Amino acid sequence: MSRGNVTIKPVAETMTLTNITEQEPNVTQKFVSCLENGGSPEVQLVNDTEVMKMLVPDTNITSKEQPGKCILVLFYSKYCPFSSLAAPPFNALSRVFPDIKMVAINAMLYHLFNTQNGIVGLPSLLLFHNGKIVAKYNETDYKLELFSKFITKATGIKAEEKVFVKSEDFRGPVHSLPFRWFDPLMLLSWTFIIICAFYYFTKTKFWKWIIETVKRNWRESEAQAQHEHVE
Repeated sequence: MSRGNVTIKPVAETMTLTNITEQEPNVTQKFVSCLENGGSPEVQLVNDTEVMKMLVPDTNITSKEQPGKCILVLFYSKYCPFSSLAAPPFNALSRVFPDIKMVAINAMLYHLFNTQNGIVGLPSLLLFHNGKIVAKYNETDYKLELFSKFITKATGIKAEEKVFVKSEDFRGPVHSLPFRWFDPLMLLSWTFIIICAFYYFTKTKFWKWIIETVKRNWRESEAQAQHEHVE
C-alpha cells in the first residue's frame, strides 16, 4: 500500500517479526546495525504522514547488518490506561538510547497506518531499521528495564546511563494519564436508539395496558375525591 512515494507493506508481507523475548538458548543473536546519534533529545509525537517520511528506506542499505536509521515507534491512545502505563518509561528511552529515534503515534487517529503494520492492540511497540520492521515488543509489562532489554537484544546497544524513570517522564511528551473518553456521535447514536426503542414499545399491548391502568386509577381517584368532598 502506498502513499506518495512511500511504500509500506503489511507485516505479513515484509518479514517475520522477531520475538525478542522468546529467544531459544544458545542461539546466536544477529543484531541490526543503527546509525550513531540518529535519535532525538525527546520522544517525537507524529502523524501518519510524518512517520511514513521517517520510514523511507535508503536503497543503498540492503541488509540489517549495514548501519541504518533505527526508529522505535509506540502506537498508543490517549484514552487507553495501558498506554498511559507505558508512557513514562517510553518517554525516558530517548535519553538513554541516543542512537535510536523514539516516536509515538496516536493509533486511534491513524487507522490506516495501524493496518499496514499489523497493530491489533494498544500499546504496541515496533522497532524499524531502514524503514522495515525488525522486532516487536511482546511483553505485557511496560517497564523501562524491559524496554531497554528489548532494544539491547535487537540492536546490541546498551543504555548510556542508569535506567530509571524521572519525574519529567510522567509529564510527556506521551501522556501518562488517560483522557476521559467522550464521543458526541456515540451519544447521538444511543439517543436515537433509545427514542426508537421507546416508540416501538408504545405500539405494544403492554404499553396500552399501562396507559389504561393509569387512566382507570386516575378516574377512580377523582371519583373518590369528589365523593369525599360531597360528604
